[in-house]
Amino acid sequence: MVDPMTALQGTLQDVRSALRRLRRSPGFLAMAMVSLGFGIGLNTAIFSAVDAALLRPLPYADPDRVVMLWEDGSRLGLGKNWPAPGNYQEWKRRNHVFTSMTALLSVSANLTSDGPAEQLFGRRVTADFFSVIGVCPVIGRTFTTEEENRRAPVAVISYGLWQRRYAADPNIVGRQIRLDGSGITVIGVLPREFALQRRDVSYWMPASFSAADLENRSSHALHVVARLKPGMRLEYARNDMRTVAAEMSAEYPEDRSIGVFVVPVKDELLGSARTDLLVLLAGAGCVLLIACANLASLLLERTLARRSEIAVRVALGAGRGRLARQIATEGVLLGAAGGLLGAICAAPGVRLLTKLIPETLPPSAAPQVDVRLLGFTLMLSLATGLLFSLAPALQIAWKAPILALKQDGRTGCGTGESRVRDALVVIEVALALVLLAGSGLLLQTLANLRALNLGFRSGGLLTLRTVLPPKYRERAASLAFTNRVMEGVRALPGVTGVAYVSTLPFESRGDTAKYQIEGRPLDLSDPGEALYRVVTNDYLQLLGARLIEGRWFDRGDGPETERVVLVSETFARKYWPNKSALGHRISFGSSNSATWSTVAGVVRDLRECGYESALRPAIYQPAAQAVRQTRDLVVGTTRDPLVIAPSVRRVIAAVDPEQPVSWVRTMDEMIESSVTDRRQVLVLLAMFAALALLLALIGLYGILSSAVTRRSRELGLRMALGATAAGIQRMVVSRGLALASVGLGIGLAGCWALTRLMKSLLYGVDAIDLKTFAAVAAFLAAVAIVTCWIPARRASRLDPMAILREE
Repeated sequence: MVDPMTALQGTLQDVRSALRRLRRSPGFLAMAMVSLGFGIGLNTAIFSAVDAALLRPLPYADPDRVVMLWEDGSRLGLGKNWPAPGNYQEWKRRNHVFTSMTALLSVSANLTSDGPAEQLFGRRVTADFFSVIGVCPVIGRTFTTEEENRRAPVAVISYGLWQRRYAADPNIVGRQIRLDGSGITVIGVLPREFALQRRDVSYWMPASFSAADLENRSSHALHVVARLKPGMRLEYARNDMRTVAAEMSAEYPEDRSIGVFVVPVKDELLGSARTDLLVLLAGAGCVLLIACANLASLLLERTLARRSEIAVRVALGAGRGRLARQIATEGVLLGAAGGLLGAICAAPGVRLLTKLIPETLPPSAAPQVDVRLLGFTLMLSLATGLLFSLAPALQIAWKAPILALKQDGRTGCGTGESRVRDALVVIEVALALVLLAGSGLLLQTLANLRALNLGFRSGGLLTLRTVLPPKYRERAASLAFTNRVMEGVRALPGVTGVAYVSTLPFESRGDTAKYQIEGRPLDLSDPGEALYRVVTNDYLQLLGARLIEGRWFDRGDGPETERVVLVSETFARKYWPNKSALGHRISFGSSNSATWSTVAGVVRDLRECGYESALRPAIYQPAAQAVRQTRDLVVGTTRDPLVIAPSVRRVIAAVDPEQPVSWVRTMDEMIESSVTDRRQVLVLLAMFAALALLLALIGLYGILSSAVTRRSRELGLRMALGATAAGIQRMVVSRGLALASVGLGIGLAGCWALTRLMKSLLYGVDAIDLKTFAAVAAFLAAVAIVTCWIPARRASRLDPMAILREE
């Protein structure tokens, strides 16, 4: 049995010996710390986001049992669709797998008490919502069933609103606030960590459904959350809901969008962020592995320089395990130093990665430097040190001392060491290729998205949101408000146009309306549902939309005149192919109370639902004839749009001092935000790829340069016997290209794994895109040739006479 004190003394001796060796090589120490610092720092920063978003549980009771339910909207091109109240009621009644089910409805209101007017996002929820989620208020209480049934004027507010607007007043419970002009009593405050779908939801009020609501299967606006029974498996729940959906489809054949998706709430809130973070974690891991391979190669070179000393020590009785432990100790010390530098580098990276965390997750999901992160950094540092010291340590343990003594220090290393270093370079090239290929695919994706024709212009447009309170419920009142605002804004210097719309492009995949075509029989296979936008007369012209046939809206399209609509090209092509759509009539009501509107024009398709959504039929109705209100103001200007925003705010305040303005941004910003996540992933992955490429080339250069130094005698003899400089160069370059070629081959196989992980991030390009892979491989090969040529040129300039004289 080993004496603990003896083991401790031996360890301390190894540490002192390793420190002395490192102190004698400040250049090697600096390079190792920088390489490891960057590699460990990147991985630490990415892990902070992965830990916060993927690994930490949501701040609910038994969060793994909470799921969200969606209708299957595939036939509408939506994938997941918001459930209708009637379907929610049937799901709740027929299922056998949930302990409870609750419904949420997104709402907004203007807060006009205790400070300046402010628009708040909220939810109307059934009384069991908070028990289904598993959250209790920090003060006060939640709703009762009685309050739900009579839709009592009470509200539970968010922790953020309580802090920001009411200075964390402990007496907030029982206090009245004014939402949309009505007095609402605050009955509770939710915890800081709570969020579901949006962090900026500020209040929750009771929702109640009438008997007519619960028969409605055409109004898709709910969010449905349920809690699985204890021990219930997700797959069993999905099978049960498929059975329920089949029963409902047979019972209600007029509505075929009753299929159900059951999604864990964590997956729902994460969205595409899971893939983003995993791709970045894989990329950062590749960079760290390349750094480890480089350092392993350098450490092996340092070990080989001491091979005679080590062989003598082994021959004199030193244990190979002890010698290997000394090498490993040096590696662990380097890993610890790199980890310290990495922790320092990771701190700003953690703050930057906060942007990758979806707003749907609770505030507790924000990346942060804490004990867990520091523990991860420590373990990663130790593991890294052991990893890159493994190759030289094994060489020490396996190398026979007599072979080391026989080797001439000038002639190079044995074939074993050479193969190890070659293998390390091959791994570096392969990993660099994988990262470059991933960056290339994302770059193509962004290029493909930017190349899409949006059907409208986005430059020089300012957008603002003015959600009108109930006092503007009547059409005449809302039209008076919007007209006065547009008149005031139109008079501002630099304004070229003003318009209102109910839903801006890229803002929603929904906001649809059911319709009927006059003279066309009801077809159960046709959903009869299209995007529906209420617009003021100049809206489409302001966006630069193209009129294919007919006319635009004008001042003559008023409440008392013939109702008219404009339809999109896709809509017209669907119902009136190869003929004019003008003059045909559309109704938004039931067949018994149809209110018909005549098609006055057809416009080129606008990408209303974003870059990647398929073009869908769309209907545009003038605000003067519509029941639905407009909410978004669009201002065209010859100046920087944000410069005129304060002036526009003043105009709105002059019309109604209590009307809040929100979501002030340019149209360019709004569209750009739809690809922000991809752009951030591309920037980070490209940075990883550039760093990986640099490290791989350094490794390739290092092995060739070292080989030239070790083989200088051989090369001198070759040149003395007649070898030309060009032949020497070809020999050195060919060896480097052979290693690079093997690395490229392995890397192309590795691309298959990473790019499949990235599949959901790509658009207009296959995950296995041979053109991209070939282009990246050709680029990497070209750079490798340049890298190989530098030591090859040095080898060709050796003086054979000088080398022979040294012999």
